[in-house]
Amino acid sequence: MVTVIHQAAVNIPDLDDGFRLKARTMLTVAIPMMYEQFTAHLDVASMRADGFGSVITYAGFRRFPVPLPVSATLSVDVLTRQVELSGRGLGQRSSRLGFECEYTFRCRPGTGDPSRYRESISDTEVVCGQVRLLLTTIRRDGAPGSRVVGAPLPQTRHMDVHVLPDPHPSVADLAPVDGEMIAEGERSGVFGRQHTDTGQIVFTGEYLALLEDHLSGLAADAGLPISAGDAGRIAVVFREAFRAGDRFTLRGQLWRDGDRHTALIGIHAAGAERPHIFGRLHT
Repeated sequence: MVTVIHQAAVNIPDLDDGFRLKARTMLTVAIPMMYEQFTAHLDVASMRADGFGSVITYAGFRRFPVPLPVSATLSVDVLTRQVELSGRGLGQRSSRLGFECEYTFRCRPGTGDPSRYRESISDTEVVCGQVRLLLTTIRRDGAPGSRVVGAPLPQTRHMDVHVLPDPHPSVADLAPVDGEMIAEGERSGVFGRQHTDTGQIVFTGEYLALLEDHLSGLAADAGLPISAGDAGRIAVVFREAFRAGDRFTLRGQLWRDGDRHTALIGIHAAGAERPHIFGRLHT
């Protein structure tokens, strides 16, 4: 297990109009830190040469109702550890190796006043956001059903393996919801090269942006105030990646339970019933 503290600056596009840290900002900050930790503690080049890699298969976000000042400094506590993802431990047919990366964002609180957007009200940092990423280690060119890695690789044997207390979340884990469905809708699109990264697939943050944007549309369709489309908690399962040129369909439902709202949204390949990406967003 590796624990470090990083710092990053807060800029105007990083905050919403309530001066809260955006989920997509947290992801943009977290991913370079993730690669930095992997490069520092693993022989990534050797893993890739042997045909192995790790891909993000789950992301969880929590945003706190804390206004931040522009130009402040984010302190980010980073925890990285190798994990067994099934929750059953090593040596089982279901064993899956990967990594868990946790990020806790702290910052001095701001005024929340647009005319005093650079001012803070305290020098004491408070928690303003959290991110949890799960990565699955895979054989990049493995045949379907044989891509999962069930035991530590030579490049990762120096790291302890922590067994997750709960198995890696699935679409079924994210799907249950209580209350009344108040909106439902879908829209289609196509991914372009502007959505991709150097991994030759669509960047993780593009999926997050689609999910948040679709939540806003569902809230508007239900006649709710825009605040009902502002997610404080987000959980996303990534089953399969998209590439430039792939067509997709967003299918979502918005549910109301008292004064809380939950959206279930899938990003489907054109004509596919099961989603490639599935998100649960709570307001």
